Amino acid sequence: MVTQQHNIHAVSSREVWGHAVANITPSAMAAVTVALVAIHGGAFTWLAYLVTGLLMLGVAWQMGILARHFPSGASLFSYLAHGLHPVAGLVAGFSMILGYGGALLAAPLLGGLFFAEALRLVIPAPLFATEILVALALAGISWHLARRGAELSTRWGLWIELFSLACILLLAFWVLWRFGLRDPAQTDWGQWQMKPFLQALVLSLLAYGGFETAGNLVGDARRPQSIPRIMLSSVFLVGGFFVFMAYVETLAFAHLGQTLAYSNAPLSHIARDLGLPELAIASDLAMFAAAFSASIATFNSISRIFAGMAERGVLPRPLARRHPRHATPSVAL
Repeated sequence: MVTQQHNIHAVSSREVWGHAVANITPSAMAAVTVALVAIHGGAFTWLAYLVTGLLMLGVAWQMGILARHFPSGASLFSYLAHGLHPVAGLVAGFSMILGYGGALLAAPLLGGLFFAEALRLVIPAPLFATEILVALALAGISWHLARRGAELSTRWGLWIELFSLACILLLAFWVLWRFGLRDPAQTDWGQWQMKPFLQALVLSLLAYGGFETAGNLVGDARRPQSIPRIMLSSVFLVGGFFVFMAYVETLAFAHLGQTLAYSNAPLSHIARDLGLPELAIASDLAMFAAAFSASIATFNSISRIFAGMAERGVLPRPLARRHPRHATPSVAL
């Protein structure tokens, strides 16, 4: 049974939603991974994200049912242990630990890389170990915020993620203002092919992971009953963003006479080719901000998975201890 934290640490539904979106990290799709999907999806990359998004809405709906019946900070571990079998819960729990652990290593490094890239656009001279220093600072600040409390860290994460998305949407609307909305190639169904499209679907699926982490904050949420709705709405809104950005970026590269699939930093590439270095810097800073937000959210999620599994005796009991003042799983952190 989850103990509700009726104190200053209670997290609002908006902040839980921000936590889920930060774990999804939609900015990474627009800034990096859309190019991987475009290798197979081509002009129909937007459709791959749309179809996958509709499928993930069904998954989020089912996950919400489990979250309602088996609320736990360990989320999937608890859902599957109760709903299927304890072994399924163990597999899910340790898989999440590995997955979030990998994300926790990657997010600060990615933030450091994009911050250094933005800096190079301003200061052409190379700066020694900028990426590593920024990554270490980002990881340290994220850990500190997560330790100080779920309310503080999720609020920071929400505003940082909103800044990131605003920078990306600014560039997207500039592209539409410059080139218009119509792109007949993206609805030329005669060019659609099943096999590469299915491969694009598999890759686009990776972009939606993270919405389930709303369940990690059930013990900190002011209204835990809103978590199923948060899971569903985060997939819906992020899915719309994915479809929109895939369409706009494909359109932009087509007008620039280049191929989205061959770009390792599509947003920065578009901004530079449009003669807008300021927006190139903004897009790199947007990805840095997204990595910061994702780091905070991942610390919150993985610490609560450790604590939830420890409460059930799967991991050492001390991992379940909470900070006496901040009510965060301080030992797990």
